Amino acid sequence: MATTVEEIKTIVERLLPVYQKRVLEFAQEMTQEQQAIQSLPKSALPPGTPGWKLLRFTVSPEDAEAMQKALEDCERIEVDEY
Repeated sequence: MATTVEEIKTIVERLLPVYQKRVLEFAQEMTQEQQAIQSLPKSALPPGTPGWKLLRFTVSPEDAEAMQKALEDCERIEVDEY
């Protein structure tokens, strides 16, 4: 039974050079992501979604402003509520 690396090599060898280059670029990107993850400080926090995975999401300026206002409202203490 072939290893994963051997199977990838066999498949990539059958690809056109332009596709081989795309596979190489993809593997390089994955290596960079892995290095970025490994360089993050270890934390006692529970596992979550790494920040770099969230970069694909976008927030409109209006939504960002509403979120910021909501956070500021959470920080304010209303004395008359106690």
